[in-house]
Amino acid sequence: ATNGYTEQVVVSDNKIIGAGSPILVVTGPRDGVNDERVREIIIERNWFKAGNNLTQRAVMIHSYETTVRNNICDMTSGAPWVACFEPSLYAGDNSPARPPDNIWIYNNTEYRGDSGSEFSVVKIDTTSTNVTVQNNLAYAPLSTSTMVVKGTGGGGLVQSNNTTDSQIKNTLPGWVSATPSTPADFSLTAGSYAREAGFAIPVWSDFFRTGRPQSGVIDLGAVEG
Repeated sequence: ATNGYTEQVVVSDNKIIGAGSPILVVTGPRDGVNDERVREIIIERNWFKAGNNLTQRAVMIHSYETTVRNNICDMTSGAPWVACFEPSLYAGDNSPARPPDNIWIYNNTEYRGDSGSEFSVVKIDTTSTNVTVQNNLAYAPLSTSTMVVKGTGGGGLVQSNNTTDSQIKNTLPGWVSATPSTPADFSLTAGSYAREAGFAIPVWSDFFRTGRPQSGVIDLGAVEG
């Protein structure tokens, strides 16, 4: 029905590997014709991996009132231009569905270990509003262009306490492995700049369900130190 919703859905604790599609997970309508509205979604504690050079995005967010938290996004071996999370309206301005609004992207870890032309943590199109990006930790030292947020959306963008654009390319995050390949490799060492660098937000545990914060202030990324 046109007044119905898919809502209150949790996608958690998966390992999702790319194959023949440029996108690993999509939340939203099946097409740009039907008014199928998706809202109140939580995507958490997933391990996203680019399977090959077809992978461009880990999660396309065509839904609204959606929280993306505590995920590990590894875009190594992906397409030359990649972004982990992209709030956008399916089929652009012609879609009858409601555009993405109130999107919270909290405490995710993003990585690319091989070369690429562009690496973004979040890419926001002009239809998306009230997107919040906080406490994300990223590293893509071999990518030519690196940025935390590409685009400003239609208004209401909030971003703070993330890795900087320069740190994505130039600063080791202080993971237990410099070339991480498993979730445990993304754990933080004592000297990491991500330790106790976060903003107080409603995230109470990490990728491994460890309570947050451990030392009074929440850490950046999906794994609490």
